[in-house]
Amino acid sequence: MAEILLFHHAHGLTEGVRALAERLNAAGHTVHTPDCYAGLTFEDLDEGVRHASTVGHDAVEDVARRAARKHRGADVVIGFSLGSMQAQLLAQDLRRIRGCVLMGGALPPSALGGFWRPHVSLQVHVADPDEWVEHDDLQGLLRHAPHAELYRYSNKGHMFVDPTSPDYDADAADLFEDRLDAWLADIDEQTMVTSAR
Repeated sequence: MAEILLFHHAHGLTEGVRALAERLNAAGHTVHTPDCYAGLTFEDLDEGVRHASTVGHDAVEDVARRAARKHRGADVVIGFSLGSMQAQLLAQDLRRIRGCVLMGGALPPSALGGFWRPHVSLQVHVADPDEWVEHDDLQGLLRHAPHAELYRYSNKGHMFVDPTSPDYDADAADLFEDRLDAWLADIDEQTMVTSAR
């Protein structure tokens, strides 16, 4: 089972994000949910984005790095939108990370001052279209991670996975979670095979 750092989106650490973490915990994983907003959440996305700007990029990055130091057994990262930067940063920087899921965000590896490590399993989920995910940024990541699984969700809103978001779509959210569960099971199996060699 995975030990996961799960990073929230610009709305904050909402009940929807917490509920996903609880479901993953119930499935046997260990999930940590660092909070960049110190308990604040925002129903309106623009307000959340403004608050993230107030917090600042460096502070958001620092939250990710402190969480990684605190939870030294964490070997999988999941990031939603704003949190995708944090997840991708750790996946690029920490040798112990074996898997990364990005939902609603992606950056070319060079934008985070590094490169994508080819042995890190990567799954990317994006609404289609998604005004918050730049085509060139996504393609810049995929060029360096050709093994990535990319899933597009046609005609869905940016944060369709979170029931507290106006974008929520139950069917698409269920499909996302099914794919996430299967991916987690797959990387566990890969790790066991590698360890047995």
